[in-house]
Amino acid sequence: MSGNYQEKFWRELDQLRIHATYIEGYYEKTAQTDRIISMLLAVTSSGGIAGWAVWSEYQYVWAFLVAASQVVNAVKGYLPYSKRLKALSTLSAELESLFLSMENHWFNVSEARLNNEEIHKLHMKIKEQRRLIIQKNIGSIDLPHKKNLMDEATKSARQYFENFYMFEE
Repeated sequence: MSGNYQEKFWRELDQLRIHATYIEGYYEKTAQTDRIISMLLAVTSSGGIAGWAVWSEYQYVWAFLVAASQVVNAVKGYLPYSKRLKALSTLSAELESLFLSMENHWFNVSEARLNNEEIHKLHMKIKEQRRLIIQKNIGSIDLPHKKNLMDEATKSARQYFENFYMFEE
């Protein structure tokens, strides 16, 4: 198979846009979860203390809420999403940077300023950079696949390319 190296490069560019958008969305959802838990802990803890003083007939409920919020607060740093938050933040920024670099190279690829061997080497270099970025930031952190985020990322990437690379159908 001789292969169309421009097409392969384009497909990699497309996949990188999708994955960068997916990771950005994953980060946003993880940050949202972190904020919600932090707010619930703050409200439960301070509300529990106030409630205990005001409604003494429900003191066991309020004592339980305060104790539960303290336990969650103590283990919060060990929950899987906490580790993901920092990793996803850095990963998102680095994948976006790699995408912009690849998109910049696309001009030379699309204008046939590079031969097939040069395109292939550039493509492989970018794939290796992507692998290293993911390995460095995610490593052994569990990152379950979220189909809804992937669907949104795919749709967003399609819109991006339609906006900036007007294709004739």
